[in-house]
Amino acid sequence: MSMRPYPEGIDCVWLASDREGHLGVFITAGVGPIPVLALDSFSMPIVEIESKLYQLPTVSQAKLLVSVKRPDDFIDLAERGMFVYDWTDIGRTAQESLNVYEAAAVPTVPATIESLPSELAVLARILNIPGLVFAEKNEIDVRANLKCVDVDAPSAT
Repeated sequence: MSMRPYPEGIDCVWLASDREGHLGVFITAGVGPIPVLALDSFSMPIVEIESKLYQLPTVSQAKLLVSVKRPDDFIDLAERGMFVYDWTDIGRTAQESLNVYEAAAVPTVPATIESLPSELAVLARILNIPGLVFAEKNEIDVRANLKCVDVDAPSAT
Protein backbone atom coordinates (compact mmCIF):
# COMPACT_ATOMS: atom_id res chain seq x y z
CA MET A 1 0.00 0.00 0.00
CA SER A 2 1.28 3.44 -0.94
CA MET A 3 0.43 6.20 1.49
CA ARG A 4 0.16 9.95 0.98
CA PRO A 5 2.04 12.08 3.52
CA TYR A 6 0.24 13.45 6.57
CA PRO A 7 -1.27 16.85 5.58
CA GLU A 8 0.52 18.68 8.40
CA GLY A 9 -0.95 22.08 9.23
CA ILE A 10 -4.02 21.52 7.04
CA ASP A 11 -7.27 21.40 8.97
CA CYS A 12 -8.80 18.58 6.94
CA VAL A 13 -11.66 16.13 7.39
CA TRP A 14 -11.78 12.35 7.16
CA LEU A 15 -14.90 10.21 7.02
CA ALA A 16 -15.81 6.98 8.83
CA SER A 17 -18.85 4.83 9.53
CA ASP A 18 -20.02 3.12 12.71
CA ARG A 19 -21.67 -0.20 13.53
CA GLU A 20 -25.06 1.15 12.39
CA GLY A 21 -23.77 2.52 9.10
CA HIS A 22 -24.02 6.11 10.34
CA LEU A 23 -21.39 8.62 9.31
CA GLY A 24 -18.84 10.50 11.35
CA VAL A 25 -16.54 13.24 10.16
CA PHE A 26 -13.33 13.94 12.02
CA ILE A 27 -11.74 17.38 11.81
CA THR A 28 -7.99 17.14 12.40
CA ALA A 29 -7.05 20.75 13.29
CA GLY A 30 -3.94 19.99 11.22
CA VAL A 31 -2.48 17.66 13.86
CA GLY A 32 -5.03 15.00 14.91
CA PRO A 33 -4.43 11.32 14.12
CA ILE A 34 -5.58 10.14 10.70
CA PRO A 35 -6.25 6.49 9.82
CA VAL A 36 -3.64 5.00 7.51
CA LEU A 37 -6.39 3.93 5.10
CA ALA A 38 -7.57 7.56 4.79
CA LEU A 39 -4.13 8.42 3.40
CA ASP A 40 -4.00 5.46 1.00
CA SER A 41 -2.92 6.73 -2.41
CA PHE A 42 -5.71 4.74 -4.08
CA SER A 43 -8.50 6.54 -2.23
CA MET A 44 -9.75 10.10 -2.62
CA PRO A 45 -7.18 12.62 -1.35
CA ILE A 46 -8.08 13.57 2.22
CA VAL A 47 -7.91 17.29 1.37
CA GLU A 48 -10.83 16.83 -1.08
CA ILE A 49 -13.25 15.09 1.29
CA GLU A 50 -14.68 18.17 3.02
CA SER A 51 -15.65 19.91 -0.22
CA LYS A 52 -17.38 16.73 -1.43
CA LEU A 53 -19.35 16.53 1.84
CA TYR A 54 -20.57 20.12 1.40
CA GLN A 55 -22.06 19.09 -1.95
CA LEU A 56 -24.43 16.70 -0.16
CA PRO A 57 -27.99 17.87 0.52
CA THR A 58 -29.15 19.12 3.89
CA VAL A 59 -31.14 16.27 5.50
CA SER A 60 -31.20 17.12 9.19
CA GLN A 61 -31.17 19.75 11.86
CA ALA A 62 -27.93 20.11 13.79
CA LYS A 63 -27.43 20.10 17.52
CA LEU A 64 -24.29 22.07 18.40
CA LEU A 65 -22.46 20.57 21.40
CA VAL A 66 -19.67 23.13 21.79
CA SER A 67 -19.37 26.86 22.18
CA VAL A 68 -16.98 28.26 19.58
CA LYS A 69 -16.66 31.57 17.74
CA ARG A 70 -17.35 30.04 14.31
CA PRO A 71 -19.47 26.88 14.51
CA ASP A 72 -20.54 27.08 10.83
CA ASP A 73 -18.57 24.03 9.65
CA PHE A 74 -19.79 21.89 12.53
CA ILE A 75 -23.41 22.87 11.86
CA ASP A 76 -23.13 22.49 8.08
CA LEU A 77 -21.74 18.96 8.34
CA ALA A 78 -24.27 17.87 10.97
CA GLU A 79 -27.08 19.23 8.76
CA ARG A 80 -25.86 16.76 6.13
CA GLY A 81 -26.45 13.96 8.64
CA MET A 82 -22.90 13.59 9.94
CA PHE A 83 -21.74 13.19 13.52
CA VAL A 84 -18.98 15.79 13.79
CA TYR A 85 -15.86 15.25 15.90
CA ASP A 86 -13.07 17.77 16.37
CA TRP A 87 -9.45 17.41 17.52
CA THR A 88 -9.54 19.96 20.33
CA ASP A 89 -6.14 19.13 21.81
CA ILE A 90 -4.70 21.74 19.46
CA GLY A 91 -5.59 24.34 22.11
CA ARG A 92 -4.30 22.37 25.10
CA THR A 93 -0.95 21.75 26.72
CA ALA A 94 0.52 18.24 26.54
CA GLN A 95 -0.54 17.63 30.15
CA GLU A 96 -4.13 18.74 29.44
CA SER A 97 -4.44 16.73 26.20
CA LEU A 98 -7.22 14.17 26.02
CA ASN A 99 -5.88 12.44 22.86
CA VAL A 100 -9.41 11.89 21.53
CA TYR A 101 -11.67 13.47 18.96
CA GLU A 102 -14.53 15.22 20.77
CA ALA A 103 -18.12 15.55 19.56
CA ALA A 104 -18.83 19.06 18.26
CA ALA A 105 -22.24 18.62 16.59
CA VAL A 106 -24.74 15.85 15.95
CA PRO A 107 -27.56 15.44 13.43
CA THR A 108 -31.18 14.93 14.45
CA VAL A 109 -31.48 12.60 11.42
CA PRO A 110 -28.25 10.63 10.86
CA ALA A 111 -27.20 9.89 7.30
CA THR A 112 -26.03 6.42 6.30
CA ILE A 113 -23.44 5.07 3.91
CA GLU A 114 -26.20 4.34 1.39
CA SER A 115 -26.98 8.07 1.11
CA LEU A 116 -23.46 8.89 -0.10
CA PRO A 117 -22.16 9.12 -3.65
CA SER A 118 -20.01 6.10 -4.46
CA GLU A 119 -16.59 7.73 -4.00
CA LEU A 120 -17.50 8.81 -0.44
CA ALA A 121 -19.32 5.57 0.33
CA VAL A 122 -16.15 3.62 -0.46
CA LEU A 123 -14.22 5.69 2.11
CA ALA A 124 -16.91 5.30 4.76
CA ARG A 125 -16.95 1.52 4.27
CA ILE A 126 -13.16 1.23 4.39
CA LEU A 127 -13.02 3.33 7.57
CA ASN A 128 -15.69 1.42 9.45
CA ILE A 129 -15.42 1.34 13.25
CA PRO A 130 -17.65 -1.66 14.04
CA GLY A 131 -17.29 -1.41 17.82
CA LEU A 132 -18.74 2.12 17.99
CA VAL A 133 -22.09 3.84 17.65
CA PHE A 134 -21.49 7.54 17.06
CA ALA A 135 -24.79 8.51 18.72
CA GLU A 136 -23.45 7.02 21.96
CA LYS A 137 -19.94 8.55 21.91
CA ASN A 138 -18.88 12.07 22.84
CA GLU A 139 -15.20 11.13 22.69
CA ILE A 140 -13.49 8.75 20.28
CA ASP A 141 -9.94 7.46 20.58
CA VAL A 142 -9.39 6.59 16.93
CA ARG A 143 -5.95 5.14 17.65
CA ALA A 144 -7.66 2.44 19.74
CA ASN A 145 -9.93 1.55 16.81
CA LEU A 146 -7.92 2.13 13.63
CA LYS A 147 -4.26 2.06 12.59
CA CYS A 148 -3.35 5.77 12.47
CA VAL A 149 -0.67 8.25 11.49
CA ASP A 150 0.15 11.26 13.65
CA VAL A 151 1.67 14.54 12.55
CA ASP A 152 4.70 14.07 14.79
CA ALA A 153 5.08 10.35 14.06
CA PRO A 154 4.91 9.75 10.30
CA SER A 155 5.02 5.98 10.65
CA ALA A 156 1.78 4.11 11.30
CA THR A 157 0.90 3.60 14.97
